This record gives sequence, structure tokens and C-alpha cells, in this order.
Amino acid sequence: ASKPLSSYAEVDSGLQIMFLYVAASRLPPDFLKLAETYSSEYRETNDHFRKNDLMQAIRPQLEEKIAIAKSMPYGWMDIDDSDNLGAYDFARKGFPIEEFQSERYRYVNDASEYKLSWANHDQVAFAPVPDETVARQLESMRTNYSNKPRLKIFFFAQSADLNEQKVDALVTHVQITDQSGRVLAEYGPDGSVRVE
Repeated sequence: ASKPLSSYAEVDSGLQIMFLYVAASRLPPDFLKLAETYSSEYRETNDHFRKNDLMQAIRPQLEEKIAIAKSMPYGWMDIDDSDNLGAYDFARKGFPIEEFQSERYRYVNDASEYKLSWANHDQVAFAPVPDETVARQLESMRTNYSNKPRLKIFFFAQSADLNEQKVDALVTHVQITDQSGRVLAEYGPDGSVRVE
């Protein structure tokens, strides 16, 4: 949680999730399987000599990317769904965040078999926004389909679910932004909520 947000890396590809998964699993990498996902040329060739030559070239790249993921398991992801925020809750002075209302997962099409799930989704399911001016702005944006609020989710890849090829990511910080990326509200996990 003390890591500066500026040092988190953007995660916008399924291949990045794949490398985070391998790093978090702490198991020896299956380089044949990784090469199939990583390289379309490797995946599509039937010539086993060519496949072997490609593996010799690809393996050092795979090892490097796994090493980077191990040394830097911190990332952020931009979520641009139409229903990011629920209606303003006047009693609690904030917004329910739809992304975290249940155990969901995220994937990116270039390696969709690898997924990212929010391990502590219950702790970040509500965004406190005590400033009424900001809350009014977010509420009006929430119902305006051309200017929906976005979520910038910062996380730590803490472990891997080996049955589902899924990274269990611990959310460390959430920013609610406008379409241009300007931060309108931000918050961290609610420590009073127990993680399942």
C-alpha cells in the first residue's frame, strides 16, 4: 500500500496478465504453452524444426518478461464500463462501485485464457465521496452515456488460482476519473471489511 502509484505499470494486455500469473503461481513456467500464447508464428507453424528454432528465440524473451513480472507485481488497469458507479448513497455519502459488487474477473482479448480477479473486492465495493460538489458531478456523469466515469484500479498480483489461470489481485487504490483521465475522487480499501 505504501508503493507510490506512479511506479505501478499499466496492464492493458492479456500477455501482461499471463506473465503476472506465471510470476504469482511460483511454479516452473510451461514454456511450450507460453510460446503458444505469446507468438502467433510459433502457434501456427507445423514444421517442428521451425518451432524449435522459434522456441530458442522466444524463450529468453519469455524468461525476461516473467522476471519483470516477479520484480514488479504492481499494476493498474483502466475500466471503462457503462455501469461503473451505482446511484449515490446519501446515508453513506458515496457510490457503490459495480465492478466490485461481486467476484468478477477481467481479461484482455490477446490472451483471454488468463484472467485477473479482485481478491479484496468487498473492501473497495463502496467509494466514499463526502464532497457534495464532486458527488453531484459524478452523479450527473453516471447518467450521461457520453461522459461516463472511469475507474483506474491499482493492484498487487498477490497469488494465482491454478484451476482457472487467474491472478488474484489485491486492490490497493482506486481512482474515479472522467474520460480525459482527470481524477475526480479516489480511495483505498476499507480495512474494517474482512477479506474472504
